[in-house]
Amino acid sequence: MIMKPDKLKMKSLSLYIPVESVVKEITQLGFTEVASAIVITDAKFWIKRVFKKNHEYITVSDEIGDADYLRDPIVTICGKQKTVKALRKME
Repeated sequence: MIMKPDKLKMKSLSLYIPVESVVKEITQLGFTEVASAIVITDAKFWIKRVFKKNHEYITVSDEIGDADYLRDPIVTICGKQKTVKALRKME
């Protein structure tokens, strides 16, 4: 079954909880990690992970390195409304 693009929602969230908790919730929702990479932007290093479940995707970007401020993982969802709602509960 091919999901029509209009059935998918696109949403980015900054979650103020540890990245391990975010990844645990994503895997409990049935997503599997399919890729990861280290990305450099604005002189900062990020680990970017991609999770997939059927036609839905979630990316988690987590800053790495020394920092004197609170870091929050950035979660971008291209998925069903129920997936967006489930992760929004973590905000």
